[in-house]
Amino acid sequence: MVYTAATPSLAVLEILVHLDLPGELLPDDLRLLAIEIPDDAAIRRLDPSPSDNDGCLSAGERFLDAGDALVLLVRSVVVPQEWNALLNVRHAVMARVTILSDDPFRLDPRLLS
Repeated sequence: MVYTAATPSLAVLEILVHLDLPGELLPDDLRLLAIEIPDDAAIRRLDPSPSDNDGCLSAGERFLDAGDALVLLVRSVVVPQEWNALLNVRHAVMARVTILSDDPFRLDPRLLS
């Protein structure tokens, strides 16, 4: 599975929320990719409650096992008004996902101060 965010700013927040701060160093090898998903790709939506982590994990496993959709949209727990997109790399349409840009990306160290 490939875990993506709808915007670069959401991607930053999703990284920061998983760092063990203040001791963990910021990653220095991040890449910011813009991708294009084919218009005809099947998309599923999951809108769990913020406290339902187990249900979310189970739903993700069912999504992968079913294999009937390329994308699972999942509401961000960090910013509930935004969405993450999980891509099923085993889905046949994954071969048609294209990378539009691939750039080095550094987090501003001031985020930790």
